[in-house]
Amino acid sequence: MFKILLSSIILLPITLLSANDSFAKKMEYSINYQQAKKDAITKYKPIMVVISTVTCPWCKKFENQTLKKENINTYIQVHFTPVKLIRDQDKYPTKLLNAKVVPTVFFVNPKTDQPFHISKGYKNKKDFFKQLEKAKSIYYDLGE
Repeated sequence: MFKILLSSIILLPITLLSANDSFAKKMEYSINYQQAKKDAITKYKPIMVVISTVTCPWCKKFENQTLKKENINTYIQVHFTPVKLIRDQDKYPTKLLNAKVVPTVFFVNPKTDQPFHISKGYKNKKDFFKQLEKAKSIYYDLGE
């Protein structure tokens, strides 16, 4: 019994972390903030940082019912450099990207690490698409 419990304790975090890797790989999101920043600078795009936790049901709903939708993902891939991070586990500038609520999506200027637009909480595809358009407009109106 102890061996089963111990293996469950060890394997659960690995399984949960691989779920983030699976989503990121399927949707072509980075899981490394610094690499996403380099890519964004090279491609002249803002960064879209999705911060969630491994146990958040609203985060999973946001991924499955919003981010995985083809028209949403296509828009994201064209206009942003997406990165998916787990709060309290992944390395990123937490002082600038302080997600008290999950999911939180930060739209970030890659040259300064400064967020210029924030979307907090679950959004359906229609509402999140409006957030994407607003973030794109703000970024390009800044002359970036």
